[in-house]
Amino acid sequence: MELTRRPKHDVFTAPGAYRELEARVRRRTIGEGARTLFVSAFDERTRLGPYVFVDRSLIPGAARAVGSALHAAGLTSTRLVLQAWSPHVRPSRARIDGAAPDLFLVSGMQIHSRSAYRLVEDAWSLGAARPLIIAGGAKAAYEPWDFFGLGRDGRAGADVVVTGEEFVLLELLDRILEFKRDRDSWREGFDRARAAGALHDVAGLVFAPEPGEAEPGALVDTGPQRLVRDLDELPLPFDGLGLFEPPHKGVELAPRPLAATQLKDHAALLTVVLTHGCKFHCPYCPIPGYNQGTYRHKSPSRIVEELAGIVERSGMATFFGADDNFFNDRASTESLLLAMARGTAGGRPFRDAVWIGTEATEHDVDRNRNLLPLAREAGVRAVWFGIEDMTASLVKKGQTPEKTRVVFRELHDHGIAPMPMIMHHDEQPLFTFRGLYGLLNQVRFLRRAGAVSMQITFLTPMVGSKSYERYFEDGLLMREVDGQEVDDSHFDGNHCLTTGSAHPWRKQANLFVAYAAFYNPLSLVRDLFKRRDGLWKFRLMYQVLGQLGLARSIVNGSRWVRRLRTGRIVVHTAARPPRFPMIAANAEAATR
Repeated sequence: MELTRRPKHDVFTAPGAYRELEARVRRRTIGEGARTLFVSAFDERTRLGPYVFVDRSLIPGAARAVGSALHAAGLTSTRLVLQAWSPHVRPSRARIDGAAPDLFLVSGMQIHSRSAYRLVEDAWSLGAARPLIIAGGAKAAYEPWDFFGLGRDGRAGADVVVTGEEFVLLELLDRILEFKRDRDSWREGFDRARAAGALHDVAGLVFAPEPGEAEPGALVDTGPQRLVRDLDELPLPFDGLGLFEPPHKGVELAPRPLAATQLKDHAALLTVVLTHGCKFHCPYCPIPGYNQGTYRHKSPSRIVEELAGIVERSGMATFFGADDNFFNDRASTESLLLAMARGTAGGRPFRDAVWIGTEATEHDVDRNRNLLPLAREAGVRAVWFGIEDMTASLVKKGQTPEKTRVVFRELHDHGIAPMPMIMHHDEQPLFTFRGLYGLLNQVRFLRRAGAVSMQITFLTPMVGSKSYERYFEDGLLMREVDGQEVDDSHFDGNHCLTTGSAHPWRKQANLFVAYAAFYNPLSLVRDLFKRRDGLWKFRLMYQVLGQLGLARSIVNGSRWVRRLRTGRIVVHTAARPPRFPMIAANAEAATR
């Protein structure tokens, strides 16, 4: 179900509250010497799709954001571990400055939840000496109860789950420090604050009502988070760039983190946040609910300072803007692009100094086509479009074939790569003799229209979306396939999970066939002899990577095809309820 929202008058934190909170935590951590381990969970089973190689070369936003927030708040002895780089690091074996962590933070998407649970269980194995365990990330925001009752006997689990952004985490730490005595551990400080009822007004938390070694009977939910309206209040990421664990195969941490200047040796892309929010309310998307219907963005000067500072301090100049819809609001978009177009990094203008990819809807880019020359001057080189369906029979977001041709042509003219993303839904055939309804028809149309890359996913139930429960109630969502449980790792959009077809394996095969229609040697040869414009190298690069990714995906996905073809399929008949009863902490906190 969609996340609940706060009352309109209480959606945002007070202006300046984040900076005040950050300063207060910093004052209170003086002399604490808190050692913090943050792990971004990663499940190897999810390595499917044309961007399969990006997962190891992209630094996710959560690690950068949390690391920067902790460092700015005085917790400078922090190590950021990307499990995609260092898959075997164990919290129980980690040592920071020669001692075990005082705080263990784990973050992950839904598809990586199994790895996150195992990390929590490992930290729990330390017994009385274990750190305070805090879970966060997308999975925690939508299904926090799954981080409790872990292990064979249900005793393991997080101490507390943060269901919001950096402000919620700092407010939690601030409240713990208020109750923590000189010789207390952070976990003991948490227990004191919980016993005093002092966590109930920290919006965006879920925790057991009292400490115990048994599976909790219920969980306290303090309600939806308050959002920081002015994203400029968040700390600059420069210090956080020097906290990352180097890639290795060991179970222990390296003696020291990577220097910021070494990141470029291991990562090709850095995720940055420029804007949050989208005006559309697609039933399959959880973004509007998470953002409580708001739209937020950083100021033009802040964005220029942040991007230029990263380039000059780390040498990394390729960014992916994790924007829900960058062109959502014309006035703000134009002001951002104007400042970026005038910005410089390392003595060069943004046009030449940075490579920025972002996300937007075709409708909004079409409305703002006259901003595309400015976008190119600002360093924008690629736009990922959630087109979903060219015929608008699945969802209507203003997309049309003619609009697609015009927008893609304009993007090409300014050296910006169109990167469409479409969804293969249950009613859609692989091919139709007329029109664009068939999956192959749409892939071929987008290829001819000038798409540089292509992502195709199945319409999959997304936790936190309006339509999530419908797939359960209609008996379309698979619960078990050939004796294998359908777990969170399958909800990546690359597995056929919801279909009324008598031959579900064919739907899965459709995905590979459609990808092969876009990524293939013939397309590569054609691209080799196309006019050498500003996108020529990009087209070749994405063709090569896409073909390699497709080959890997076919190998990794063939077992799922066989299971769908020969195995018995059991479907859900009702939506899965929370694992534990959720108790609202106060009158304003809505139950999930």
